[in-house]
Amino acid sequence: MAKCDNNGGIAMLRRGYNFVDGNDVQGRLDAGLFFIGFVKSPDRFATVHRNMARDDMFVEYLKTTGSAVFLVPPGAASVGHWVGESLFA
Repeated sequence: MAKCDNNGGIAMLRRGYNFVDGNDVQGRLDAGLFFIGFVKSPDRFATVHRNMARDDMFVEYLKTTGSAVFLVPPGAASVGHWVGESLFA
């Protein structure tokens, strides 16, 4: 995960996946991009998102249709420990 000089050095592991799902009811191509980003703190991603919405000229071509935040627990440290254990320590 590389740090960026922008956004206060906030780091994010990210990946985009293109999709094409035929045509919608108006006959337009139903296609787009699923964007997945892994961050340690969702509020830090909100900072990046606000900055992109304000500064990125490409945003005029984007249409967000959904969003979600999920907790992905840390893995087990070693044998005898369990997934997410450090969250409850």
